[in-house]
Amino acid sequence: MGGLRRDRDRGGDRAGRGRDAQSWWGRSQALVRRLREEPGTEDLSGLTPVVDAVVRGRAHLRDLPDDDFHERAAQLTTCRADDDESLAAFLALAGEAARRHLGLDPFDVQLLAAAAMLRGRVVDMATGEGKTLVGFLVALGLALDGHRVHVLSANDYLAGRDAAAGAPLFAAFGLRVAAVVDGMDAADRHAAYRSDVVYTTVHQVGFDVLRDRQRTAAAERIVPDLDSVVVDEIDAVLLDDAMVPLVIAGDGEPGGDDGALASLVAGMTAGVHYEVDGDRRSASFTEAGIKAVERHFGGVQLYAAEHADLLAAAHVALHAEAVVQRDVHYVVTDGVVRLVNDARGRVADRQRWPDGLHAAIERKEGLAVTAPADVLDQVLVETVVRGYRVLTGMSGTAVEAAQRLAEDLQLRTGVIGTHLPCVRVDEPDRLYATAAQRDAAAAERVRAAHAAGRPVLVGTRSVGDSERFAALLAAAGVPAVLLNAKNDAAEAAIVAEAGQLGAVTVSTQMAGRGVDIVLGPGAAEAGGLLVLGLGRYDSARLDRQLRGRSGRQGDPGGSVFCTSMDDDVVTENIVLGIGPRSVGPDGLIDDTRFTELYAHAQRVAEGKVMQLHRTTRRYHTATDRHRRIVLDVRDLLLTDDAALADHLARIWGEGDERVRRWTGTAERRALAREVVLYHLDRGWSRHLNLLAEAREGIHLRVLGRQNPLDQFNLLATEDFRRVSDEAADAIRDTLDHAAADAADLADLGLRRPSSTWTYMIADNPFGSEADRVLATVARVVRRGRPRAVRYT
Repeated sequence: MGGLRRDRDRGGDRAGRGRDAQSWWGRSQALVRRLREEPGTEDLSGLTPVVDAVVRGRAHLRDLPDDDFHERAAQLTTCRADDDESLAAFLALAGEAARRHLGLDPFDVQLLAAAAMLRGRVVDMATGEGKTLVGFLVALGLALDGHRVHVLSANDYLAGRDAAAGAPLFAAFGLRVAAVVDGMDAADRHAAYRSDVVYTTVHQVGFDVLRDRQRTAAAERIVPDLDSVVVDEIDAVLLDDAMVPLVIAGDGEPGGDDGALASLVAGMTAGVHYEVDGDRRSASFTEAGIKAVERHFGGVQLYAAEHADLLAAAHVALHAEAVVQRDVHYVVTDGVVRLVNDARGRVADRQRWPDGLHAAIERKEGLAVTAPADVLDQVLVETVVRGYRVLTGMSGTAVEAAQRLAEDLQLRTGVIGTHLPCVRVDEPDRLYATAAQRDAAAAERVRAAHAAGRPVLVGTRSVGDSERFAALLAAAGVPAVLLNAKNDAAEAAIVAEAGQLGAVTVSTQMAGRGVDIVLGPGAAEAGGLLVLGLGRYDSARLDRQLRGRSGRQGDPGGSVFCTSMDDDVVTENIVLGIGPRSVGPDGLIDDTRFTELYAHAQRVAEGKVMQLHRTTRRYHTATDRHRRIVLDVRDLLLTDDAALADHLARIWGEGDERVRRWTGTAERRALAREVVLYHLDRGWSRHLNLLAEAREGIHLRVLGRQNPLDQFNLLATEDFRRVSDEAADAIRDTLDHAAADAADLADLGLRRPSSTWTYMIADNPFGSEADRVLATVARVVRRGRPRAVRYT
């Protein structure tokens, strides 16, 4: 959320206040008129009377003595957002309480945003407009209505910061607030989740839900039923991260050593032994590459059925070598491969690729190979969020995601105008023929701005790009501070200083940084913050997030994107068959056709990501449905003795004496329950690991003219039927052979994993299933022999 905004621009006369209200509403209406045809958006003008009533109510409350005001606050026990009068009364009290307890005086645009969110809308608020305070007001209203509220922040730092900052406001209404972050033990997490309002991240909630799914006693569960959620940067969570599976795993069986294969592939030559597709999302062996692998392994036929594992391993090793790039997709720190979240520009904590690819990257880098994981359970980020009964959120770029939020989650988006007019100057893109010409021109623009004392923020696509451009600036005599995945622990301090006179900051993606760039003395007179984008991102939302760092709260500022026809967004998404009509001596292209082509390439990139998300969701649909069935059974077994007896009766038969034997006493029931849950959990884990293996090679089914998704769902459904049957057989066998004095699983020769860990599986960097299918078919048609296919 935007940084905390202290009391400012307030205390003017009533007429001044009226002019302020008129101006912000005029700006909001202008946005509404511009976006009226935007799918998924909603006109918020119906809430104008509510905001006006809040303003009038606050005027009466402002002069109340503290004791009288606190008495009024204590009498407020509900928000009732569906009623205009009640909603206005709540916001008036809450807004005045924020002023008294936090020193934060809500602007009218913040009141409008809070009202819209309490009515279940998503709001689009520009960077620096005070989303933190809006989140406080919304969480307070939901909590007063009896909801258990989670506020999902972009990272642990922001969750802890905002919980501490908002505590006095919540306490004024008799509510408790807590944060759930890394480093907390189970007891502390359990207590924190019992607070009225909890600040945390979607990953923390998801991982705790997964841990709860492994519990064998109801009292051990940490997370109460998911109720209401306020999602900060909602588009990032529900679009960029939505399809990321969160995983809980135990120790798996050690895998084979593919070091020899990694060395073989590392010695191959691009264009001779393999080819990399134009979008750099896949690589494929040439005939020479295939023969080299076959010779290395004693003349095997790589495409023979008995060598399917070797074929898959060769593909994975090739992708690790030729497609996955250090300082783009990952960094190496302290001997560990750490993935980079390209939508947020920082290291993705506890994130890894599927075992085969992750191990191949580690071998490529000469690192110790992480032990394979035995997946116990998993859940998509989107599935976690869908589990809440009440959902709302906010973002600086929600409007670009409005259509997808409406289609996928039935959420409507409203646009909130700025408190003060935005005077930022957004220049047209400067498009260059080559990346080298783009960088030279960008460096000169930064040098000139720095010489004039103007602060500059440069946004780049990757860690490598940020380091290269910083080095280019250094060679030009311009000192720059780097902010990327290698030093993101210092991001708050770096961003806070980025608005000082003459400061130059080179950063990867700026989404979710959570700290405003405040202009230092003299910086406004120098022109304010200049944001310079070095190439555009695959998503226009990310471009807007970068641009929005300048011009906050009426500050002066400017933005410009320096782009080139060498940019990844172009080379990976379109094929150019023409040249520009006019190119200047510095490489600047003066041809509107190419400006339009660049914009088209970005739309193509966004479409690919959307297709990847939809494909991933389709692959998880059946699994989610099956998991819900298992969890419903598991919850009953965990809490209901009668359900346990019924389950055992279905295994042995109604009236079987063994059912009575294992349910006569509390001790026998407890052990029987542990056995049933153990085998049910092991069956589900086996099922998930089988599906993970199938997913890696399912795209090969296209060679047999089969639909990979249909075949995957068929396999998932058929194997799921076996989960219950196999669990029943194992339960019967274990209990039938149990010693009379057996007291726990260890006495029965069973054990749950001695340790578990949680992590995220990275988004597939190699494109959608459709891409893989089309590429594979094209190769078959073109050359007659199946060659390498894309890794899933």
